Amino acid sequence: MQAIEKIDISTNWVTLIFMVLLLCVFLLKGFHRTKLKEYFFAFFNKGFIASEIEERTSALNRFSVVLFFFTNVIFGLLTFLLINYFAREGFLEISFFWKTLLVFGGYLTVKRILEKFFVILFSMHTQTVSFLTAKNIYTHTIGLWVFPTLILFYYTALPKKIFLMFLTLLIIMKLGLLLVNNKNLILSKLFYIILYICAFEIAPLFILFKSIF
Repeated sequence: MQAIEKIDISTNWVTLIFMVLLLCVFLLKGFHRTKLKEYFFAFFNKGFIASEIEERTSALNRFSVVLFFFTNVIFGLLTFLLINYFAREGFLEISFFWKTLLVFGGYLTVKRILEKFFVILFSMHTQTVSFLTAKNIYTHTIGLWVFPTLILFYYTALPKKIFLMFLTLLIIMKLGLLLVNNKNLILSKLFYIILYICAFEIAPLFILFKSIF
């Protein structure tokens, strides 16, 4: 009987994705070094949220566009790698990654558009601008922090538990800061906050999961 050679799936494209992400960091540093640093340390700098609100920077400037792309790819790759490492069946194929990235990018884009739409529709801008701005900034902060640990997770023997604990800690920090810094809004508009979480956080993630599988 003739032996059948085992064919391993090449993962060189993952390295290419990391190089693209690294290029994004260099571009962000070149566009606005100070702002990149402020995004990275946003968890510890409440004043940065206020300055971003006052500045009213356009979402279509080159810094914001590259940062959004960077965050989108980070979370797309994070989702893809976690599925690969914890699912019973392997999905380590680039086509599955592109699908994950496309669905996740669509989720983030539509989510932000709908947030803006409903804020304007219900005239809630003044009450929610701080909450929404902080939430979006903290999401980018998590992306910047996850990037180096994601490299370690992929290329080294970093234990999965440590990586997941670090990721969980970042999410807890985001939720905790949102709660502490916006407690008056959350308590006074508790029904609407719960409705927002169900409509814009939980439901889209469920749809995202169903779309991928």
